Amino acid sequence: MRTDAISNQFGVSEHYVGKYFKKHTNEMMQQFIMNYKLKMIEHRLLHSDMRISEMVVELGFTDESHLNRFFKKQKGMSPTAFRKSKRRVLSE
Repeated sequence: MRTDAISNQFGVSEHYVGKYFKKHTNEMMQQFIMNYKLKMIEHRLLHSDMRISEMVVELGFTDESHLNRFFKKQKGMSPTAFRKSKRRVLSE
């Protein structure tokens, strides 16, 4: 979800939503959303057989390469490599 959608839902400005969120969570809304998406991707990679293309649609990425770049920037490896390495560790 984006800040503009949230502000429209509540009938307040994006600036107000951002300040309110930061005041109550001590985190910027965009950073919170990115961290949340990252956790959702990790969970799906570890606990489901969901394809990357399905995650793209569910989490609002523009395409698979966008999700792959986002994940690799945060975790230092591709989603596929993450899934393989973590599942190997979990099965041992």
